Amino acid sequence: MQNNNSNLKTKTKILIADDEALIRQDIKEILTEAGYDVVAEAKDGYHALELAKITLPDLLLLDIKMPNINGLEAAEEIQIALNKRMPTVILTAYNQPDLIQKAGEVGAYAFLTKPVKPQDLIASIETAKARAKEMEGLNQDISDLKEKLEIRKLVEKAKGIIMKNMALEEPEAMHYLQKKSMDDRVSIKSVAEEIINRR
Repeated sequence: MQNNNSNLKTKTKILIADDEALIRQDIKEILTEAGYDVVAEAKDGYHALELAKITLPDLLLLDIKMPNINGLEAAEEIQIALNKRMPTVILTAYNQPDLIQKAGEVGAYAFLTKPVKPQDLIASIETAKARAKEMEGLNQDISDLKEKLEIRKLVEKAKGIIMKNMALEEPEAMHYLQKKSMDDRVSIKSVAEEIINRR
């Protein structure tokens, strides 16, 4: 019978990259047993980049010191290639503060020192997923605010045109915009854009 944990993890697709085959195997076993879906295993950063393009993982688990492209560079390259910020867990044999700071800059939400303990690995993955979701929410909020501000600017500009062209006061101009939006069954943004473009 399938491990119940798999339901909790909703089969997160994970790419593992480490130049040591035994470490990759150990990590894969821990993750598979915990209900995750290991979609790719890479021996270096370049290999990780190539596999990420094919497998489209949800999360990256990368060793920091690898030949060709290191883990931090690989994380950056993968995110550029897939055009999305991706939760990343960085593995290292050393605890280096400068690397931890650089890891944060490329979207690494967790940092694990080897040898990896199963409970630490799973906790790091879940932390990285939660932080990524949090960031996604914040980015959405920022995007929504920008959109609202953009609409407000357009409406103000359109109101100014209506007030001038139709000799209306500000509240009447606003009412005109709202009514036209309702009558035409389009957003107030569309009405404002139409008035600005028609000018």
